[in-house]
Amino acid sequence: MPDNFAQVRRGEKRPLYGQVAALSGTLTIAASPVPTCTLYDASGAPVGGLTNVAATGYDAGAQAAPRVWYNLDSTSPVALAPGFFTLVFKLSATGSDGIDRVLEPSVEVQVLDEIS
Repeated sequence: MPDNFAQVRRGEKRPLYGQVAALSGTLTIAASPVPTCTLYDASGAPVGGLTNVAATGYDAGAQAAPRVWYNLDSTSPVALAPGFFTLVFKLSATGSDGIDRVLEPSVEVQVLDEIS
């Protein structure tokens, strides 16, 4: 089940956020390896051109619920048809307990028709 939900109109460009939360203490997202993301279509197949791409940014420093984001352009590198997609981020983070983790927050994305 996705961690978040967003709607995007065809032709729109906007950031989509994945967020992780520490059960206690804080998490610090690692700069290396760089956080990445992959967009999957409704059948679960990766969308060409949006596979294992670098995330646009992430919250730096120790935080209780840091975010990672990707600036999705619904027209490039591939034009997205109306429907549902899932954007899955992959990131490494170190907890305030000293334990390294690999986390994969996800966002369900509904692409809507352009406004006519």
